[in-house]
Amino acid sequence: MEQLLSYNGNILERDEFRLQPDNRAFRYGDGIFETIRIEKGIILWSEKHFRRISESARLLHMNVGNSWDQERFENDILSLYYQNHPDHGPARIRYSLFRNAGGLYTPLTNTASWLIESENLDSPFFSLNTRGLEVSLYTEIPKSTNKLSNLKAISALIYVMAGIYKRDQGLGECILVNDHGGIVESTSSNIFIIKNQEIITPPLSEGCVDGVMRSVMLGIFSDKGIHVKEKPITPKDLNLADEVFLSNTIQGIRWVSRFKDKTYQNRETTVFVHMLNTKASDYCKAKAASS
Repeated sequence: MEQLLSYNGNILERDEFRLQPDNRAFRYGDGIFETIRIEKGIILWSEKHFRRISESARLLHMNVGNSWDQERFENDILSLYYQNHPDHGPARIRYSLFRNAGGLYTPLTNTASWLIESENLDSPFFSLNTRGLEVSLYTEIPKSTNKLSNLKAISALIYVMAGIYKRDQGLGECILVNDHGGIVESTSSNIFIIKNQEIITPPLSEGCVDGVMRSVMLGIFSDKGIHVKEKPITPKDLNLADEVFLSNTIQGIRWVSRFKDKTYQNRETTVFVHMLNTKASDYCKAKAASS
C-alpha cells in the first residue's frame, strides 16, 4: 500500500507532495531531521526528540510558529502513524524541518515547514546483532568540530561519502574522525568503548551528533550506578578496547566484532541491550498509563 505523508500537519498521498525548485532543503541543505521509533503507538523518547529538534531550530534561527509545541509534534506524528500502520506495529519516523523558500544563501524568511514520513520496522524493541560489525576508519574527510556538529542536519555529505566508503570496502560500519584525528561516531550511530571495565564515549565537544539513544544510554548507566567517562577516544583506544558498541534510536545497540586485526567480545554489551529493552518497555507502559 502506498504510504501517506504529513506536510505541516496535512495528510497527503505521496504523489501529491511536490518539492519546489527553490526549496531550501534541496538548494542549501537548510534543515534538520529526527529519526524516531514508535512502539505500540508510543513515540519512544518523545521528549528528547522534541527537545533536540526545537533547540536545533532555535540555533538555526528557524521559526516554526507559536502553535508548534510538543503536543503538536506528537499529534502530527501519531496521526500519520495510525493511518500508515493500522496494526500499530513498530515503525520508523523521519521528521524533517526546513526553512521556507526564498533568498540565496541569505534567507528571506526564517519561517519553517515540516515533513513526516513513516515506514514499517521488522521487529519490536531491540535485539543485538548476531554477527558483529567489522569497522574501519573513514579519514578522507574529517568532521569539523563547531556548534553545528552536534545537529542532525539535512546537509549530510560527509556521511554519504563515509557510507560509500563502507559499501565499497565491504564493511559493517565505518568510523568518522574529527579534524584532530579523534574518534567521533559512525555513519549513523554514536560510539562507546569498554576498556578495562570502564565505559568511554566521546564528549559532544569532539563533534559527534547529540544522539537521543546516546542520551538514553547515559541515563540508563547513571540509574544503574555505572560510571561513564566522556572523554576523547583515539584510534589507539580502539586497539586497546575490550568491547565496542554503537547506539541509535532505530537499532538500539549494535556490537562491533573487529577493527583491523583487533577483535572484540560482547559480554557487557549483551547486558546493556537487556537494560535498554527494560527501559523502553517501562517508558511505553508509563506513557500508556498517562494517556
